[in-house]
Amino acid sequence: MNALYLWVDLAVLLPTLALSFDKRVAFYRQWRSYWPVNLVVLAVFVAWDVLFTRAGIWGFNPDYLVGIDVLGLPVEEWGFFVAVPYACTFTYATLKHYFPRLGGWRNGAASAWLAAWVVTAWLVAAFWGNWYTVTAAAGLWAALTWWRPSRAWMPHFWLAYAVLLVPFVVSNGVLTGIAFWEYPLVHAAPEQVLDQIVWYNNEHNTGVRICSMPADDLVYGGLLMLLHIAGLEWLEGRRLR
Repeated sequence: MNALYLWVDLAVLLPTLALSFDKRVAFYRQWRSYWPVNLVVLAVFVAWDVLFTRAGIWGFNPDYLVGIDVLGLPVEEWGFFVAVPYACTFTYATLKHYFPRLGGWRNGAASAWLAAWVVTAWLVAAFWGNWYTVTAAAGLWAALTWWRPSRAWMPHFWLAYAVLLVPFVVSNGVLTGIAFWEYPLVHAAPEQVLDQIVWYNNEHNTGVRICSMPADDLVYGGLLMLLHIAGLEWLEGRRLR
């Protein structure tokens, strides 16, 4: 069991990595744009991670780690910032390939953008001082403000986000509660979730859990995904021009 976090990373990364060579989607052809973006975003999120780990806002259970740390973070956490964004961006690219025109989804995507923009602004105001909630919500609000729904790729982003909601809750549920199905679907955070790989200080999040996962992870994951997709589209656009 001391490599469980590593196995979660591999279970997320390896299937999508293998499917990247499918000749219809051929996501490997976008690697020249994807990997530089991943390195930049990884650096930002790792710096955020190091600061919050040292501040006790979240941390890691050594019972499920291989025991190798880099900058105070387990190597599996570094792997998370490789595996999860890759799987999300690959899903986005696949949906974009098979559903190139989303005419009927554009109004829905604009509504999703507006709802996310309002909710993240509210989270910053309502949970000021809860640093996980505030930083994740402020980051996503700023990203949404910069990348408006008029962007051609934005409907595909929201479609991919919707498709990935269940897999995201499952993978993060394993990390934050292992037997996450033992918890109600939505509930107030208990003082301590037992047998977790990644733990959270509930004084710094909304206090709402989806199964065992803090609801804040949906905002954090949305920001991580949006930065990768926006960066990929920007570099791919420059390369094509």
